[in-house]
Amino acid sequence: MQDMRYLLDREIGTLERTDADEFPLTVAPDWDGLVSKANWMVEVIDRHLDFESKLQGRDLRPITLCPEQRVSLATDLTAV
Repeated sequence: MQDMRYLLDREIGTLERTDADEFPLTVAPDWDGLVSKANWMVEVIDRHLDFESKLQGRDLRPITLCPEQRVSLATDLTAV
């Protein structure tokens, strides 16, 4: 067990520390663009489900859509 600790201490000691230059770290360079696209997609999904719910008279979720409704939703999302 002590041999293992010695090896770990030796390996940890050889690792270099790198400090980040900027906090918070950048998640993605075009993060704002991705967020706006995601918001558009969510809005399309919400509108599509609202429209289908009015036709069927009940609340819908993506999993309860029939194949035709799913294709329509996928087409709408592709357009966005």
